[in-house]
Amino acid sequence: MNLVNKLKNIRPETLALLLAVLWLILISVLRFTLHSHIQGKTRLKVGYLPITCHLLLPVAMERDEFFKRGVMPVKFTSWPDMIESVKGGELDAALILAPIALSMMDQGVPVEIALLGHRNGTGLVVSSAESIRGVRDFRGKTVAIPIRFSTQNLALLTLLRKNNVDIHQVKRVELPPPDMPSALASGAIDGYIVGEPYAMQARVMGVGRIFRQISAIWPGFISSVLIVRKDALKKRRKDMNALIRGLYLQGRWVEKNRAEAADIAAKFFSLSPRLIRLVLLSKEVSYINILPEKSEFREIGKKMVRYGLLKRIPELWIYDKWR
Repeated sequence: MNLVNKLKNIRPETLALLLAVLWLILISVLRFTLHSHIQGKTRLKVGYLPITCHLLLPVAMERDEFFKRGVMPVKFTSWPDMIESVKGGELDAALILAPIALSMMDQGVPVEIALLGHRNGTGLVVSSAESIRGVRDFRGKTVAIPIRFSTQNLALLTLLRKNNVDIHQVKRVELPPPDMPSALASGAIDGYIVGEPYAMQARVMGVGRIFRQISAIWPGFISSVLIVRKDALKKRRKDMNALIRGLYLQGRWVEKNRAEAADIAAKFFSLSPRLIRLVLLSKEVSYINILPEKSEFREIGKKMVRYGLLKRIPELWIYDKWR
């Protein structure tokens, strides 16, 4: 008896149930295949850390339809891990510290700078237990920095040098930003310089105070930038342009909706909404004027050369074809 005859002998109710089950299986397979394709192959992978100079990413993920369907945020807790992921081609783009971007260019890593994360939004924090009143009081102290290849490190060195403090008299240690407030509270360090919200967090915890806002040390300060891999640009220029444009436009929205943006970012970063609100409503951080200019990166490059982080300023690759 062939398959057709067998099907004829099946009761209509049983046949309908069988077809329904087969249909559900087919739909499940198609959904799984589509989900896997979106998650693992077609979505642009963008690296970030839970800091306010990466806040445009969670806002875009909440408000921009392209981001919802076409971007996969990849969270990191340390810069070295993100660096390796960019170099290995595991990310299509990343929000990363500006000096790291310049160092990558110097090493021949195929990346271009497309956008700034924001301006300012960094604080030099000192322990409430320390009697640090002036810059010269940092002599003999231990100050944490995010990584040597950071504009936070360059800003600290510039401040010390400007005030005639030998940089070798201040011990600098590298710490991931989320670990800095607890290290200050334990007395392991005397201060730290970091992007928000971790400067504000010391005040909220009652363990430290902001000695200087970065705007007083380096006006128009740049912390993180959005870098994009050239191979991703070549293969998916339209999507990459949508990514960059989307982040840029969210910056304008954040400036007018800081409280709402803080709530979005706090949920995304798994941080205190009150903490992020305090940062954004203080307006020490700016999300306008975030188009990269070569002159500013040459200045960063000069400081890197001065402090032995680069031998020369590399050729600067700025991607602006999305504008």
